[in-house]
Amino acid sequence: MGKRSVPRYPEDEDKGGGCCCCLLGCCCFFFLILLSLFAGVAYLYYAYNPKPPSYSMSNMAISQFEFSSSDLTLYTKLVASVRAENPNEKISIKFDDGSRTVVSYRGTPLCSGKIPTLVQGPKNITVMEIAMEGRHGFGSGLQEALEESEKEGNVPLDIYVSVPVQLQFGAFDLPRIKVNVHAALVVDSLSPKKKPTIKSATYQGNVELV
Repeated sequence: MGKRSVPRYPEDEDKGGGCCCCLLGCCCFFFLILLSLFAGVAYLYYAYNPKPPSYSMSNMAISQFEFSSSDLTLYTKLVASVRAENPNEKISIKFDDGSRTVVSYRGTPLCSGKIPTLVQGPKNITVMEIAMEGRHGFGSGLQEALEESEKEGNVPLDIYVSVPVQLQFGAFDLPRIKVNVHAALVVDSLSPKKKPTIKSATYQGNVELV
């Protein structure tokens, strides 16, 4: 008696084709998602025409600037006025909690504070009053350098600002980002008896995801 042949089933040969079809379907699905996201971003860009806001230091008022020779500590209180301009016609800017501002002289912090939370509407100019105060160690060498800068009428200051913001496109809110700004100022004096004049200012900034 001859050997019986083992039958072959066609469905076993179709398994590879089914996997390929499933993989192709997943790729098409993800492609459609990416295409939809790209179309949404493009729509927001052309519909709202976003423009970057601008910030500048417009004024500074010093209420305390005292050096204690007993413990080499500097006590500082000041209010900085920051002019914020939102040039966008349809975009609002929300300033969230978690901001920080620091004023330093030659790398040594003088005082710190935070930006008030607010929502700046479209085509709006807002002057934010940032109150800052500090109590920091200040060596005799820095004190002498500061006194010399005061005599010359050129006191260099570095102001660092870090604030979480959120752009609002009507009812649609984008994820929060963090805006970092470094302002290098030169003022004529830090005396509470005299209103300081901002003689020069340069600004640098960057944005990072929160």
